Amino acid sequence: MDTDLLSLITQALPLTSTIVKDAIALLWLIPAGPRIALLLWLLWIFYLAVMNLKRARNAGTLSRAALVLGAPALLVGYVLDVLANVVVFTVLLLEPPRWGEWTVSARLERHHAGTSWRARIAQWFESDLLGPYDPAGYHVGKP
Repeated sequence: MDTDLLSLITQALPLTSTIVKDAIALLWLIPAGPRIALLLWLLWIFYLAVMNLKRARNAGTLSRAALVLGAPALLVGYVLDVLANVVVFTVLLLEPPRWGEWTVSARLERHHAGTSWRARIAQWFESDLLGPYDPAGYHVGKP
């Protein structure tokens, strides 16, 4: 990473920190059910954005400007992913994540090949929300 890019990112961090604090304060004003739905929707939107950046990188068309603008999306998306995995998917799958399963994808990957109700949930997420948008054509569970 060159020094100009590092300088731009460093300058943006304090602004990002203030925005994140304000956003978290606003989130607590929303009731729990809609807040969970919003978390899952935002996670999916950030997933779509990051997969599009990955597609451009794979094609060799990801510009430096797009990389700089996309880097915060990757960071925010990862935070949302860990949060959804620990909070929402612990309830949805009736189990806590295993050590090292920081993301929803890691947990769904473990369940995907099975035949249990958890596997059916993982397969649904893969077929409807994840796989079609990953440049590889799948996201969890190799075809």
